[in-house]
Amino acid sequence: MTALVRFAYTMALRRAISSWRLESVLFGGILLAVALMASGVIFSDLLSNAALRHALSEAEPNEANFWVRSFSSQDDPRSVEGRRAAFEARAAFTQDRVAAPFEPYLKNQSRYLETATFFFEGHPQLELDNEVRPRGSVVHMTELFPDRVRLVRGEWPGEPGGSGSPINVAVDAFGAELLELDVGDVLGIYPAASFTDPPATPVRIAGVFERANPEDEFWYGTNSSFSRQDDRWVLVPLFTSEEILINNLLGAYPALYTDTTWYFFLDREGIRASQVDAVQQIIANAQRDVEIGLRNSSFFMRLDNVLRSFDEQLLLARVPLFLVVFLVTGILVYYLALVAGLIVRSRTSEIAMLKSRGATTLQVGFLGFGEGLLLAAPAVAIGPFLAVGVVKILGNVFFGLGGGSEEFSGVPVGVTQEAFLLGLAGGVLAVAVFTIATLAAARHGIVEARQSGARPPTASFLHRYYLDLVLLALIGLLWWQIQSRGAFLVQSVGTQELKLDYSLLLGPVLGLMAAGLVIMRVFPWFVALLSRLVEPVGPSWLVHSLRHVARDPMVPGVLIVLLTLATALGVMGSAFSATLERSQRERALYDAGADLRFQHSGGDRSKGSDRLAAVAEDFQGVVAASDVFRSTAHATTTGFSTSGALLAVDADRIADVAWFRHDFGDGRSLLELAQALQPKTPVDSADA
Repeated sequence: MTALVRFAYTMALRRAISSWRLESVLFGGILLAVALMASGVIFSDLLSNAALRHALSEAEPNEANFWVRSFSSQDDPRSVEGRRAAFEARAAFTQDRVAAPFEPYLKNQSRYLETATFFFEGHPQLELDNEVRPRGSVVHMTELFPDRVRLVRGEWPGEPGGSGSPINVAVDAFGAELLELDVGDVLGIYPAASFTDPPATPVRIAGVFERANPEDEFWYGTNSSFSRQDDRWVLVPLFTSEEILINNLLGAYPALYTDTTWYFFLDREGIRASQVDAVQQIIANAQRDVEIGLRNSSFFMRLDNVLRSFDEQLLLARVPLFLVVFLVTGILVYYLALVAGLIVRSRTSEIAMLKSRGATTLQVGFLGFGEGLLLAAPAVAIGPFLAVGVVKILGNVFFGLGGGSEEFSGVPVGVTQEAFLLGLAGGVLAVAVFTIATLAAARHGIVEARQSGARPPTASFLHRYYLDLVLLALIGLLWWQIQSRGAFLVQSVGTQELKLDYSLLLGPVLGLMAAGLVIMRVFPWFVALLSRLVEPVGPSWLVHSLRHVARDPMVPGVLIVLLTLATALGVMGSAFSATLERSQRERALYDAGADLRFQHSGGDRSKGSDRLAAVAEDFQGVVAASDVFRSTAHATTTGFSTSGALLAVDADRIADVAWFRHDFGDGRSLLELAQALQPKTPVDSADA
């Protein structure tokens, strides 16, 4: 066996040197197979990560970020030590069950500790009736100073002072203006509820601050936690340290209600598409743990909805990509078989000589395997890295044209394990094709080889025994099944989720295969007929060429099939751009319903003659406008009601405004459908 391996290596090396032109063509095919199959995975990862980054960057703060809240109860201990222990237990639970699992995907987190409402006293402007008296909570928020707020004057509250000294707090600039107080002023605070004649606690305003960037995502969910004034009250929160809040206030009011909220801020650029399933599982586990294990708690998470929508959109975006990959793979296999067949055909005499010297079919096949392995090894090593460069170029082109260059710019592009394995599969496929072609040629001895050289076959094995007709019938049956489904997506019976049926992607490949079989069946007849027609009148060079092709039509036929497949792939590739652009435009129009949609809460303007549509039509550039009312409704039939969406439209105008596609109405236009909604008896517009 060692001698056979050494001999195969020597033969492969000598063949690569002596027939370097043919070998370079075969090596290029193998390298192309490895690079294209690896680039399919790499580009899919690039598309996934860019789409995920775009989805997360466009998500609202309340969709990407989330919070967990827990409040004290009457069962909590009434001592400072007991309240601190309960607070630390809740904090430890949140850290272990929520913060720690999410840690790799977070860019920041903060904790917001808030007490019940306090009344203010000690100054004439504060001494009002309790119904209108200024009030506010005492709060503490981590990650606040000095990164997110800046002091206007004074200092930030630090450690608690001595016994009997006022508590140091900070207020925002608007709160200081509302209270008409400044740094150094002292006021008294006492609980607004749950206590009978509680003693007041002196509070000193140590600093006045303002938010450095009120539009920062850090303030998600906390805008109501700053000073504000409504029709009834003036509310001014007093910011202090955690030690002051727990030791001083809870020490003075052991039963004081407290509310703790943990805010978690997602790293929108740190999540990869391959981690989406893991993040969704973490979300599900965190929701379950908070509901079961954290007392008096609530949470708000919409990140799972964003990721679920991303999965659906990504699935739709991957359909064209996988379709092209299947087409390219099919054409690539045909190209490799063609090149391998030509190389093996040029070595028919050599293979026949080896058979006459006692070599078995398997031994000759092993020589072909060694030659293919010698060419495939460097191709597998180079191909994936070549694919990275190709994907970067294609990514800049596609994402740049689509306006998504910002999302693409920071997406990493590299050789993953899956890309290398698929590239390796391309190399193995090329070696297998070459080995099979060698084994097929090694079945014949020297006599059969000379006979086939003197009188080459005019039809392949499939066409000689009319197996191509059987294959065409099977391809037609499979194509009919694919057409009957109408889409590449199927819905799971259990989870009702959309999934990609990869078997349906074989449809275009089968169509090209059928075209190739038809060409190989018709081409010999066509060439033979053409040679007879040209023979009486054509020049000698043309007659001789047609006779040669008619005598051996296999090689020209397979080249014509390859040219046809490559042309078809080019046409399909050019059509994808227009198709994807139209798909994106129609999906946007379907979501909006019209060129421009203005959504409002309704009110008196949605009724009578003073409708917003009439106002909108007065604007320049507005051709038509229509009012639409959407609500929920229940249909009651046999004692049970079924809920659904109710959409009320202006039947006379909706056809001029709404976007509609012909396949939505089973052949009927939107105008015809709208006319069917018209009441049989006229309705007074004032009552509509």
